[in-house]
Amino acid sequence: MLNQDLIVIGLLAFIAGLILFRLYSTFGRRTGAEPPPAPARAGSPAGDLPRFGAQPAPAQGPVPANPAGEGVMAILRADPSFDMDKFVKGARAAYERILNAFAKGDRETLQPLLTPRVFETFAKAIAEREQKGEPGPELVRLRRAEVTDAALEGQMARIGVKFEAELAHGPEGVRDGLEKWTFERDVRSADPNWKLARVSAA
Repeated sequence: MLNQDLIVIGLLAFIAGLILFRLYSTFGRRTGAEPPPAPARAGSPAGDLPRFGAQPAPAQGPVPANPAGEGVMAILRADPSFDMDKFVKGARAAYERILNAFAKGDRETLQPLLTPRVFETFAKAIAEREQKGEPGPELVRLRRAEVTDAALEGQMARIGVKFEAELAHGPEGVRDGLEKWTFERDVRSADPNWKLARVSAA
């Protein structure tokens, strides 16, 4: 009886050892299909992985926040007082003021806001409209103003702005207006105001 018990205990011990050996073989060693550990990133401890919500690494040098990047940086170097946010606000205000003055035929208001060539074009359009007795386009709503390009040519800075608006054209009713206005300013001038130098389809 004792010998049988010993045989049973020995058999169970053998089975247990075999099971432990199989488990170790399966989980305790790497297999060929297992990917190698990710290498540590330079300047960070091993295993330091990106976390959700982590702040991005700081950019190297100034990064322009608009699509006219290089042109804006050139303007900033020539005129460190230039402020893009103020420019966009001023461009929106100029768009509304110029359109309203054009609709009323107010040449006196228009002249200081436009370059001489553009003023001449506007004045001619107003005169033709007045002869026909037609109303000018009235601004209903300015939906969007977006800087599209910028450049510095010599001392003359130029910035293009795309305007999306709703305009009322008399009996024709309200229509969408989509135009690109280019403003310019001599960076050497003490006058901080920009003038409308060109109007084109956007």
